Amino acid sequence: MRERRNPTTPPVGWVLIGAHGGAGLTTVAALLNHARPGSAAEFSGSWPTGRRIVLVANSSANGAQAAAQMAANWPLPSSCPALVVVADTPFRAPPLARYRLRAISRLVTAMIAVPYLPAVRNLGIETALQAQTTARTARRLQRRLARVPVDEGQS
Repeated sequence: MRERRNPTTPPVGWVLIGAHGGAGLTTVAALLNHARPGSAAEFSGSWPTGRRIVLVANSSANGAQAAAQMAANWPLPSSCPALVVVADTPFRAPPLARYRLRAISRLVTAMIAVPYLPAVRNLGIETALQAQTTARTARRLQRRLARVPVDEGQS
């Protein structure tokens, strides 16, 4: 017999931690909460139980450096969680940022890129989520993060 889920309980939960100011935390939270309200929340100061921890950084050299420092100094005995890298421009990330992100890829459980979304910049996240491209990006991010294994130290 299949277990029924309570419709008010999200099937997967995420706690988001920004590696730096302007990381794209609000955008990632809105993408994860699209069609799954309440499934993602920003870090509130106490380590969550039963939710996956996700680091968020933008694709600039400073964002990659902040993510690298956070991953290298991860405070929990478990492995560093997934890292979501939000493109902050429609261009390819600068060489230094790409180098830093490659260097820390072995420190994180998964690294997931969110492309630059012009609708978010032009319309705001709530309106942009009505656009097909943004909604598709939200679903893709939700699926990719749902496949990341939960470390025992995170649950």
